[in-house]
Amino acid sequence: MKWLLAFGLVSVLSLTSTALTLDEYLNIVKQKNRNFTALELSLQSSNDKRAAGDLALTPQLTAGYSMASDKSLPSSVADERKVNEYNLGVAKKFSSGTALSLSAKTDEFSFSGPVTPAITKYSTGSLGVSLQQSLWKDSFGAANRLRNDREFAINKAETMGLELKRRGVLIEAESSFWDYAVALEDLKLKQENLERARKIDKWTSNRVANGISDRSDLMNAKALASIRELELQTAQDELKSQEVRFRENLDLSEVEKTPEIKANLFETRPYVNELKQLKNVIKIESYISSLEAKSKRLVSEEINDGLKPDLSLIGSYNTSSYNSDYSQAVSDISKTDRPKSFIGLNFTWLFDTEAKRSQVSAASKDALAAQYTADKKRVEGLHAWKEHLRKYEVTQENVKTLEKIAKFQRERAKAEQDKFSKGRTITASVVTAETDSAEAEVRFLKAKSGLRKLEASTLLFTSVQE
Repeated sequence: MKWLLAFGLVSVLSLTSTALTLDEYLNIVKQKNRNFTALELSLQSSNDKRAAGDLALTPQLTAGYSMASDKSLPSSVADERKVNEYNLGVAKKFSSGTALSLSAKTDEFSFSGPVTPAITKYSTGSLGVSLQQSLWKDSFGAANRLRNDREFAINKAETMGLELKRRGVLIEAESSFWDYAVALEDLKLKQENLERARKIDKWTSNRVANGISDRSDLMNAKALASIRELELQTAQDELKSQEVRFRENLDLSEVEKTPEIKANLFETRPYVNELKQLKNVIKIESYISSLEAKSKRLVSEEINDGLKPDLSLIGSYNTSSYNSDYSQAVSDISKTDRPKSFIGLNFTWLFDTEAKRSQVSAASKDALAAQYTADKKRVEGLHAWKEHLRKYEVTQENVKTLEKIAKFQRERAKAEQDKFSKGRTITASVVTAETDSAEAEVRFLKAKSGLRKLEASTLLFTSVQE
């Protein structure tokens, strides 16, 4: 079992209950990594901005009071005219493009000085409803529907961009986990390689002392031990570097201990198999491009709609009350015996100038250019998925081959050591076999890690609906 652990056949780096599995590690990254947290907040902000787009449809309350005094000339009523006005209103625009408002207003008039006719004060009041409906440019909410579609496309592109960055953090964190696992396992390999090299050195020294081997064998063995010592120092340095990255992903403070991990390099990550079951798998980057093209097309349509001629239906109805007493005028405000009503059509048209044509042309060309880019990136994104699968299959086969090579080289090194102990081979053959075995083990270890990281990079792809 010790031999299997040393060479990564089942790479379990710690069997303690506190050791982190990959999934546990990634959950901590999601909770503690500040980059990940920042992206989560940005995603929420993007969705909030999308909801804020309907602010134009929010009901609006208005209330006011004014007091005016007028002594200007000429005056046919009185030397000084005063009026106190109170108003209250509610206005609402609907998704149909209909604008509706309700209002209540009272005015209290008073006069001083010479008065003609002899009325020193009176009050008026009214309740009113008004409606406006566009029949052309914003025909029954066309502008609102375009705005909603545009904001949805922009929000989708923005959130997918943030999701891509979020996944990038997870990919980097998972890659760091495997690099750290490999560094730990590689250090164990290098330590055991050095121990075997030192045994060969000691063994050869005894054989030279006994006259069985010559000095060249001893120098060869000592060179092997020195090489293994240098490799161990390099592995120690690499482990320190990978530990720094590992700790940064967990956002650990200086006083917090680096947790032990439990990494099984033979456990396949689910990403590839999950996406293989779906259709229209494409790179997220390519999908974002198509969403951006859609938003620009909708911008172009909005501009065209906004520059159309407009024909609006306008109507209003107001009650009216009049009395010398203010309280009575307020009491009579809802009476309909003396109403004021209005209905009409209002037409507006923006002259067809160069500025108008340029604005339409610029938006149209932006949309077309974005669509060409999106079409190209879509093809590239689909090909990228096929290439990813091909590379994954090739890497799987390479790992199997390297596993065989590592096994054969391991057996060869053991056989050479056995022959050397019986005096049936020379030191150079043992050194060569040891070197080849160590290199094969490292290549296999890194290839297995590379396969796991390649699986993690599958997060850069997504399935889209046609």
